[in-house]
Amino acid sequence: MRNPKKKNPNLTKLFSCKSFRVLKKDNGDGFEVSISKKYFKLAVDRNKIKRRIKEIIRKNGYSDFLSNGFVFSVFRPFAELSYENANKEIQEAIEEIKKIS
Repeated sequence: MRNPKKKNPNLTKLFSCKSFRVLKKDNGDGFEVSISKKYFKLAVDRNKIKRRIKEIIRKNGYSDFLSNGFVFSVFRPFAELSYENANKEIQEAIEEIKKIS
């Protein structure tokens, strides 16, 4: 029986902090970045954050690991992070996920 509290039963939460959340799709391929219009009204801002996250993942060599259906869900505080702080938080999250997996 489905859990009525869970919005999407195909997603499993792996990591969460105040800036973003990392989810795993049960049957997914690729890597996705999800940013709500609720937090970032302008598409320019949403695209800038997506580019920043994808660049951090590419530069740190996590592309292959995250290509198995991972989803980054970004919240408002992420926009206030500098590139270095965002890089540090994403690296810590991925290392923690690697320990779990």
